[in-house]
Amino acid sequence: MKDTRFMKESYIKEVLKFIPVKRKIFEIGAGYGNFTLELAKISEYVRAFEINDDLYRILSKKLSGLNNVTIIKGDAFEYVPDLDEIVFSDLPFSKSREFLFWIAKNDIKEIYAVVQSEFYEKLTSKPGTKNYTGVSVIFNMLFEAKKLLEIPSEAYIPPPHIHAYFFIAKRIKNCKIDEQHLTNIITYMSKRKSASKNFSQKRIFQLSPEEVLKDIGIQPC
Repeated sequence: MKDTRFMKESYIKEVLKFIPVKRKIFEIGAGYGNFTLELAKISEYVRAFEINDDLYRILSKKLSGLNNVTIIKGDAFEYVPDLDEIVFSDLPFSKSREFLFWIAKNDIKEIYAVVQSEFYEKLTSKPGTKNYTGVSVIFNMLFEAKKLLEIPSEAYIPPPHIHAYFFIAKRIKNCKIDEQHLTNIITYMSKRKSASKNFSQKRIFQLSPEEVLKDIGIQPC
């Protein structure tokens, strides 16, 4: 999760208004620790992950005096949150698909995340729309989402060429999907304008998530 951008303090404060207090936090890609420091003030506990060596050293020094923060050097996607932990991330844009596969394969209950706006639109798009893809099928089958804030490019230093959304997602189905099935869904949905195998009146991009699974031969959740 190598990413050197960071969010300005005024926008961090706006994001934090939506985070429930006195909860346990599983933070993906803590970076410079700007969010981690503020999350520690309102949370029972923060478990912060950072894979980059230089950023990890900065984090360790910056947050050394906080008793309710544990910093772990490593890839957060190799871990699974405890059931009472909220997942939080100002997600590096390059990790979007990896993030989706991780939340689908594991029992992730509640997510607060900043993601690229284009990725959010794909996550939440409905059958029959132009942005409805395999990403949409996977996410809509398992989660219900709500956009909380728009994050413009000027919210970051340095500013990226795209803007982001901050959203909440809660799991609506307890099933988990393995890596091969996730890949099969993505591949099948790439043929979006082809005819459905089992629903003769529909193209693939018009199928509900449950209908996509039936076409592929995956047992529905």
